[in-house]
Amino acid sequence: MKSLLLTLLIGCWTVAAAAPWSTPTELRAWTAKTGHKLEAKAVQITDGKVQLERADGSKVIVELDKFIDADQAILRKQFDQSGPVATPPPAATPEGVDTPPPATVPADKPTAGIAADDLPYPLGQATAEIPCGDAVSYFLYLPNSLRKGAKHPVLFVMGPGGGSAGDAERYRAGAERNHWIIAISKQSRNGFEGSQDAVDAMIRHVTTKLPINKKRMYVTGFSGGSRMAFATAGTNKEIAGVIACGAGGHLGSAHQVAYGLVGTNCFNRTDMANSFKGLKSRDNVLRFFPGQHEWASEELCDDAITHLNGVFLFANRAAYPDDCAAYTAQVGDLVELSAKTAPLRAYMWSSFLTIHGIKEPKLAALHATLSQSEINKLYVKGLTDVSEFAQKNFGGVSGSQWKADPKVAAACKREAKKFVGTPWEEVLNLMAGDAQKF
Repeated sequence: MKSLLLTLLIGCWTVAAAAPWSTPTELRAWTAKTGHKLEAKAVQITDGKVQLERADGSKVIVELDKFIDADQAILRKQFDQSGPVATPPPAATPEGVDTPPPATVPADKPTAGIAADDLPYPLGQATAEIPCGDAVSYFLYLPNSLRKGAKHPVLFVMGPGGGSAGDAERYRAGAERNHWIIAISKQSRNGFEGSQDAVDAMIRHVTTKLPINKKRMYVTGFSGGSRMAFATAGTNKEIAGVIACGAGGHLGSAHQVAYGLVGTNCFNRTDMANSFKGLKSRDNVLRFFPGQHEWASEELCDDAITHLNGVFLFANRAAYPDDCAAYTAQVGDLVELSAKTAPLRAYMWSSFLTIHGIKEPKLAALHATLSQSEINKLYVKGLTDVSEFAQKNFGGVSGSQWKADPKVAAACKREAKKFVGTPWEEVLNLMAGDAQKF
């Protein structure tokens, strides 16, 4: 398995000395079309490849066309690259030898390496408002990672106060990594009687206008939007899973999977604990983060998308061998890139792949190295233990409860001592306090 920014994306090339007329850029974060970021100075462009230099002086080479369009424009301007690097003409066919016909791709498989330039909306940017019925509309984000000819997973988003194009940003990294389309309802909101109709209209329009894999449709939302996501999963059995943030609900069928995200002091923490209490499969995740009643971070949303995507693909690997291979490579890249800077997250994902039978040698070596840290192992253990603790101690309470029960608070503090040195120590100590009031 090769690192996305070191080998899989860019290959291995000899780093040439910078031309005397090259003016390096300032140190800044560059973004790949997959959503990965790399902080470095751009030193030069040679043969369509950008030489980057990190703050520690290490060098990286990345193909220019692997960056998002905005970064490509900056680099072309900086190094006077007026257009794409020309490719050499094909070799001449010897006389008397027939020219082989162009390769064809089965209609049900994506064209490897070719961006989905056949879609009715641009890649890599949120769209303007798209009407989908009588006074209802939505916004789309089509990731750069979509490939031509594929049928794509989709995540439908609902907010408590309606949606906007900017709401795509918190899901962008996960969408790029997993090749998921993001669709955001503009009208669905708390107190609006037509919310379910607006969501249903969005789903019908998206699945009509875009090549969607209807076995891989997901819903998400925050607060009232999370409740709407659960409600949609309850009435639409084609929904494969829910990413619930800040409010609970009930799944509609046994095949659906839920990933819950909730602040330690959110007034709906008891509600979320109850929602996950009856779910038996370990594929369902309830994850607490330091905070109150608020959206989860982009990284947590990325983890939620990546988890649900992996659960589906590994359960259906015989039907999706290419998707499984691509997923394994990209999550493996995440592990490799995070191993030094975010070892807890790296070990979480190396464990996820290992549990699902991935035995790629480089990943196995990384997992073994990360396993040497007791903190890493304690953190991954806490993913399950803290969820079970919350379900036991906060579940069973009807409705929202903002005032911390003294016995539960004491239990939180005792539990926190089991996870000293990990983020769960802070999470459990915060859970010992009162929840945010309405």
